[in-house]
Amino acid sequence: MRKLFLIACSESKLSYPARAVDLYQGQAFKLAVKSAFRADADILILSAQHGVVQPDQILEPYDCSLLRRSTSWRAEWAKTTAKQLSKYKDRPTTILAGKFYASAATGFSNKSTPLAGLGIGQQLSVLSKMSKGTNE
Repeated sequence: MRKLFLIACSESKLSYPARAVDLYQGQAFKLAVKSAFRADADILILSAQHGVVQPDQILEPYDCSLLRRSTSWRAEWAKTTAKQLSKYKDRPTTILAGKFYASAATGFSNKSTPLAGLGIGQQLSVLSKMSKGTNE
């Protein structure tokens, strides 16, 4: 069974419609995608606007972040997104997302959360190592 990487979207985006994997321009997102490719894993993107997004899905740029939403809005997003993720729960999964985005990944039987509890600088360091294959 192929490994799955769940990757949080980024606030920084292209200004025109593009495949989701190309739309998001944040440093952490790009390093997470490189990490998934290095691990020969499938990718799903966790989007504040759309929930679960396939990498090749064409998206319009948008301005939505879980960080700027209320606790109740985030809880509803996590509940809806968890339902979208339910068919993937048996796959070995690496979650490359902050706590708000990772909250949707409930019930996964075999998951790794290498970014859990880390600040952004530490997250970038871990992602950089993972993208080079020196840490997982």
